This record gives sequence, structure tokens and C-alpha cells, in this order.
Amino acid sequence: MISQELQPARDTALVDEADESFLSARWLQYFQDNKTARGNITIPAGVAVSKTLRLPLIRSLQRFQIGETGEGLHLKRYASKTGDQVYEQCIDLFIKEEQFHARVLADMIAALDSTLLSWHWSSLAFICLRRMLGLKTEIFILLVAEIIGKCFYRLCADKLSDEALSDAFSLIVLDEIGHLEFHCAFLHSQMKTVSTTIRYFVYWSWATIFYAGCIVFIADHQRTLKALGGSPRDFLQQCARTFHRAAARALTVCSD
Repeated sequence: MISQELQPARDTALVDEADESFLSARWLQYFQDNKTARGNITIPAGVAVSKTLRLPLIRSLQRFQIGETGEGLHLKRYASKTGDQVYEQCIDLFIKEEQFHARVLADMIAALDSTLLSWHWSSLAFICLRRMLGLKTEIFILLVAEIIGKCFYRLCADKLSDEALSDAFSLIVLDEIGHLEFHCAFLHSQMKTVSTTIRYFVYWSWATIFYAGCIVFIADHQRTLKALGGSPRDFLQQCARTFHRAAARALTVCSD
């Protein structure tokens, strides 16, 4: 499981590093090092999950798995327009980490004796929102899914009694924290010269989409949250705390 000391320290970095410049080379090194350090995740057959949790958990994992799947061609195309080839490499490695998560989730689903989904409306809705405008819009919407996913994976890491599943979710959470820092640092570099008025407008627009996404997620996954021993209210509060730190990091606004 993720230690109580490590998780807040990684989350705090979303705010503490707000004055640093975005350095593509630094992030490329991060992704390369992370790939080497992470190693492989093996999910054994017959993981121990209670009957009351098994079906809701499968249902949730199936939806997350399809959301983590994809080639990221649209995001790569936007990244290529920045003229920063190192940033393009970072985006490619980020997408590969997401694909790695999809494979791990697929292994979890198989270990729970279930099958993958071919599509789901929630994944399609996020894709449509992400592709509405340019690169920054895509990343803002992407971060909504990243924040919700990070909080859900952490809940699984903390609450699941099966050690293999808990450890796998813990490693995914660490990746997701890195993703939040990476995207927020990029957005900060893009938005720091924008007027305060526009940044607050972006913040409130982003917050509206974020809270709408959280409410829809909780309504769709409330059985899993309750089976894991968490309440929808607590989950929403955890997501909100992470979002406000991300907003302070990306937009340099007071989001409380």
C-alpha cells in the first residue's frame, strides 16, 4: 500500500513546484526513469475478493480499463504542433504508461473471471469533450479523468485485502500522481502569461466540468465505493482536494 507519508508529499508537489519552469527534458528523464523503476506487475489467478465486492469492482474496473486504452493519436497530433520534440516524446511515454495501466486492469478483470468491455458511454463522452478545442482543452479534460482515477485507485489500494491487487493499485497511483504533476506543470507554463481574469474564467469552467464528472462517476460507481467501505461524500471530498491543488498548480489561482 501507499504510505501515508508518501502520498501527501507527492500531492503537495502539485503546489510547491508552481514557480518552476516546465522543462521537457526533465520530464522525459522522469518518464524514462519511471519505466525502469516500475518493473512489471503480475496479477495471479484467483485473487481474494469478497462476493459483495466482486461484481461491483469488476464493473468499475471494466469502465476504467476501456478509459485507459487507446493510442492517443489526437493528443499526439496536438503535441506535435508545439514544436517541442522532447515534449512529444513525453506525451508518447505518458500514453504508454496509460496503456500499461490498461493491461494491468485487464489482468485484474481476468483474475476476477470476467471479460473486457468493447466500449462504454462514459469513455466516449470524455473523448468527445477532450477533442472540442486544442491541446490545453484536451489536457484540462484529461485531468478530470486522471484526478478521479487517481482517487479511485488509491481507495482500492487502501481498502482491498488482496495484497497483489493492493500493491498493483498502489503503483498505478504513483504513476497517476506523476501524470498530474506533468500535465499541471505544462498547463502552468502555457497559462502563466494569460490575464488573471481569463485564468479565473478557465478555472470556473474547468471546475464545473470536474464536479459534473465527479457526480456522474459517483452515481455510476456508488455500489463499488460502498462495497470498498468508502462513502460517496468522502470520495467527492478527496477528489475535490486533489482538483483544487491541481488548479493552483496549473492556473496559479486561489481555488479555495
